[in-house]
Amino acid sequence: MKNKKFLSYEAKIILGVIILITIVLLPFSISDYFFSVENSLKNFYTKYLEKYPLWIDILVLVSPVLIYTLIVEIRKNRSDYKEDIIYNVKWKWEWSGDKIVNLQCFCPICDEELYYDNLYNDNNLKLQKLDFICDRCNKVVTSIPYSNNVLRSSLNIKKEIERVIRKKMMKI
Repeated sequence: MKNKKFLSYEAKIILGVIILITIVLLPFSISDYFFSVENSLKNFYTKYLEKYPLWIDILVLVSPVLIYTLIVEIRKNRSDYKEDIIYNVKWKWEWSGDKIVNLQCFCPICDEELYYDNLYNDNNLKLQKLDFICDRCNKVVTSIPYSNNVLRSSLNIKKEIERVIRKKMMKI
């Protein structure tokens, strides 16, 4: 699907010409207005900001732009990260704000959605595990031991996703 732009190229040119004609035909001199704004800015600078070093002034002006850019980049990176292989299982999810929703597991070989089963192995110990089974491949793709229930396993996967995101953010 192609993104629609707000205005076409021709409409932008026409709008630019109309704005240029409007500026030329204004009943007052626009240069006087710009000079008064310039003088006001100079007066403000000399009254309040001249006592600080220039690098602090620049830092104050640039820091909001840098913070905004960083926030947008973090959100973009987070929302682009929607799939990963964890415990030899392909996991897919969606983002709702900062929360992971609609977490699903798929077979890494055939991309079939997996179902899970709780099994107890009695070899002198009761070891609980969660098996992820693929119907198409007809095999157990992986088992996660020591998982008390499906909810805890889901939380473990979400924590792993958050860990990967933190690791990626440290590289930036």
